[in-house]
Parts: sequence; C-alpha cells; structure tokens
Amino acid sequence: MAGVYRQDGGWALAVLFAALLTHVIVMGMTFSFGIYFVILKDDLETSHTTTLWIGALNTSLVFIGGYISSYFATKPYHLGISYGIVTGLGFGLSYTPCVVMVGRYYKKWLYLATAAACTGEGLGFVLFPMIFNNLIEEYQWQGSMLINGAISLNIVLCGVIMKPLKAKEENADVLNLTMFKDLKMMLFALSMVCWNIGVVIVSFIVADFLVERGIELRKGIYLLTIMGIANMVGHPFAGLTVFCRKWPYANLWLYTITIAITGTVVMLFNTGESFSAFVVYGIVSSLALGVQLGCLANVVIDLFGIDVFNHSFGYQMASQGVGNLIGPPIAGILREKTKNYAVPFYFGGIVTIFSAVIMVVIFGMVKAQKRRESSGREENETVQMNLVGNQDAATTLWLHFYG
Repeated sequence: MAGVYRQDGGWALAVLFAALLTHVIVMGMTFSFGIYFVILKDDLETSHTTTLWIGALNTSLVFIGGYISSYFATKPYHLGISYGIVTGLGFGLSYTPCVVMVGRYYKKWLYLATAAACTGEGLGFVLFPMIFNNLIEEYQWQGSMLINGAISLNIVLCGVIMKPLKAKEENADVLNLTMFKDLKMMLFALSMVCWNIGVVIVSFIVADFLVERGIELRKGIYLLTIMGIANMVGHPFAGLTVFCRKWPYANLWLYTITIAITGTVVMLFNTGESFSAFVVYGIVSSLALGVQLGCLANVVIDLFGIDVFNHSFGYQMASQGVGNLIGPPIAGILREKTKNYAVPFYFGGIVTIFSAVIMVVIFGMVKAQKRRESSGREENETVQMNLVGNQDAATTLWLHFYG
C-alpha cells in the first residue's frame, strides 16, 4: 500500500473524488441560500438586511474557518447562530483542507486535478437549488434543515478518505507572518474581498430580484440551476492551461479576464426585461465564474509557490470570507434604501471589476520581479566571467615572467 499513498498514486483518485464531493455539498448548500432567503424574510417577517446576514455568516465562515439545530429556530438570530455560525464554521473546517490535500496528492496533473475538484462547486450549484426548493415544499424550511444536516454528514466520510501523505520535514508554523509583509499578497487579498462581494451578492439576491420583477419563484430556481450548469462547464476550461507551458501567465490572465467579464454582466442584470435575458446574463456570468473558481488554486500556486500553498491559500480563503461576510448585508442595506435591486447589482459589478484591475497591477509586479531576477542573474554571470578572465590574465603574466 506504500506505493498507493503517494503523489500521483492510485489513492490520489480517491482523494480527488472526496474533494469533489466536499465541494458539491459545501459550496452547493452555501451558495444556494438565495432559495431560503426568499422564504425566510417573509416567514420570519424580517428585513432583507437581517435575512442576508444569516447567509453571509455561513458563507464567510466557510472560507474563514449545525444544520440540525436550525430546525428549532424561531427567530432570525437563532438561524444566525445555528445556520450562519455553526454550520458555516463546520463547512469552513472541511473546505480548505480538501483543496490543500488535492495539492499534496498531485504534481504532474496538479492544474487539471484542482480544476476537476472545483467542478464539484458547479455541480452543487446545479443540484441544491432544486433540492432545497423540493424539501421546503415537502417538509417546510424547518424540516428541510434536518435533511440538510444528514446530507452534510457525508463530509465525514470524505475526510476519512483524505489520508495525509508522509511529507518531508517542513517548517510547521501555524501562521507564516512574513507573508503579511508581501505587498503582492496584500493586494491579492484585497482583490479576493472585492471579487467575493460581487459574486455572493448575485447568488443571494437573484431569486428575490426575479420575484420582484413579477417572475415566479420556480423560474428563479430554474435560473439558479442553469447558472450552476454554466458554472460547472466553466471549471474544466481552467485546467486546459496545463497545456500552455510556453505561456507562464496563462492562469493569471484567464482568471483576470473572466473576473472583468463577470463584473460587467452583473451590472447588466438590472437592465433585463425578460426571463430569457436573465438566462443569457446568468449563463455568461456563471461560465466566467466557473473558470475563475477552477483557476483560483492554480493562480495562488503561480503567484506564491507550492511550498507555501497551505499558508497562501488559507490567507486568500480568509479574504474571501471577509467579502462574503460584508457583501450580502451591504446589498440588503442598498435594497432597503433604494427600494429596488438596481444599486446592489451596480455595486456588485463595480467592485468585481475593481478586483480585476487589482489583478492587472499584480501581474505588473510579477513581471517587474521577473525582470529584476533575470537582471541579477546576468550581473552575476558577468562578474563570474570577469573573475575568470582576470585569473587567466594573472596566470599568463606569471608564466611570462617566471615560466
């Protein structure tokens, strides 16, 4: 069995499947909160902002870091604790390790493996809007929470499959604080915050937005499902960069361009006049988002290296958590102040595009760093050649006078 538990070994496929299933459950349940949002704000007779806080706590703790106790909730703050904090923290403790384990088990096909694992997110986006809606219709939202808890227990089995590899002795610091001095890391963290503000706003409010436009909730669920399919289709495209060996920045540019596309389409959502238009916007934005999610782990590796992947990926996950925490409540406040969803969509689109702008700045920094490293190598080579030349000249003189 020793040969099985190794990089690119037979067990790597089992780890990949476990990571994919974890993505399905964690991300599918988390970003399908928009279905509960429509129901809870009416059933609990609370504001848009308060209800969105429940989902925001859950999604933020998935990244910074249950369900059954939510069955007994009668007030918004009950769900804020049970669904928002407890479930979110549990998902967070599951999600990050599964991404890191894929990075540990794969070397040759790392880009394709991470993209394949993240495809589970798109599959989750496809399945859970329909699952949630059917469970709510059959068992009310309280009963659906019990079943969601049972579904989530499958993550335990996924964790059992992810057997740690025997690794070389490494620095076991829990926090690599030196990375906080890296301007590139700080800018990347800011980009993550902005990107997630825009992404989470759309996933949370789009169903309620359609209802306010006079479109029945069931069509809103169909739209979320269609967006999930587009998201899932987008993930494998990120893995194709493995074949772009001669273009070292393929991941970074693909990621940045698709972020800009997502931000632009998010703003267009508010201009739609028919369900068909919303479907087109949903497909384009979700296809681009799927590519981004598939690229993300690889972008972190390209920017900061595989040796510090645990730390760098953990920091960017925490940054995503911040964006997911503040995005939905901001959307709720803007909705209540303006009495429509126009400003939340424009706000989400603008901050998403700003995230892409920051990535362009980071690309410039990476290029400048490469030039400095190249220039330094050339100088060292020149100095070494001069030393060799001086030694040869000295040897010639010595032979001339004393030979």
